[in-house]
Amino acid sequence: MVNNYRKEKGIDPIIIDAGDAFFASSVLAAQNVEADKLQAKALMQGYEKIGCDALNIGGFDLASGLDFIYSLQEEINFPFISANLTDLNNQLLFEPYTIIEKSGFKIGITGVTNHIPSHVVDVKKRPYKEAGNAAIQELKTKVDYIVLLANVQNSHTKTIAADFPDANYIFISRTTKRTRPSSKQVENGPYVYGSGIQGKYLTVVELDIKDDVEPIVDISTAKEKLSSIDRRLKQMQKNNPDSSLEKIYADKPNVLKLITDYRQQIVKYETIMAQAINTSKYESLSLSKSVGEDLELLAFVDETLATCKSLRRTPIKVSKKIIMPKSGPFKKKIIIN
Repeated sequence: MVNNYRKEKGIDPIIIDAGDAFFASSVLAAQNVEADKLQAKALMQGYEKIGCDALNIGGFDLASGLDFIYSLQEEINFPFISANLTDLNNQLLFEPYTIIEKSGFKIGITGVTNHIPSHVVDVKKRPYKEAGNAAIQELKTKVDYIVLLANVQNSHTKTIAADFPDANYIFISRTTKRTRPSSKQVENGPYVYGSGIQGKYLTVVELDIKDDVEPIVDISTAKEKLSSIDRRLKQMQKNNPDSSLEKIYADKPNVLKLITDYRQQIVKYETIMAQAINTSKYESLSLSKSVGEDLELLAFVDETLATCKSLRRTPIKVSKKIIMPKSGPFKKKIIIN
């Protein structure tokens, strides 16, 4: 996919990760630590190969401790960032932001997390809203656009656009929700996107900037709405393609009212797209086989996964043939799944 953008579209994309990239949970199973570390290391090597620009350190990334993260950082050439993770003396552990120059524009990227695993005792966090906004204010004088990478739970995503009003884009990790192209966004941003937590989808945002003084207008919703309305109108006319909708549903006033509403929406969304000078288009792409594969990278991934599988130990399964304790003074129930 990255090669497609670079070779066929002539676009050099900014590639970023909002956090929780290394591990799938905040605690690693003792018997699988080496396999989990190897997989995280391989992922970073893959990121470097495709040209990652920045990675926000999330809570799950701390599962194996700071030393492991620092060892990864020494082996790759793109920055790990965090505007609010500190040591015990309140000193930032990573750079609070990075600045990327692409296509004549400067883009500032900062990141925050609101979670530290309970067993990680040498890492503290500054309040993520205050720290993120402080970094954003510093970036405002240095860049054209600002991106926030936020590693936060679902409950914190509802207000995140209002929490960071001076960001242009906010990309979320940890949240289980995946943003749909039809999802309503705050007018003029910040635009907020999440890809879910299973790594099955890739968030792609394309910008078309014609006048950097004008605001960026998200046309994803308009495009999705127009496509949806077009499908519905075609379905309504499917059985009578040569007759107008007004004739087909002449005796059904409720349907005619719906058709009128659809046509008014078409005018509305076409006007939004026509009047937009700078546009932003969002897609959530399924990482299926249809995306295409880099054979060299695929071989590397297959080899790594095979090694990881050989290192992982099968967890001990509890037998269902267990003699349950007789009733007696014990009042707590024992539940075996």
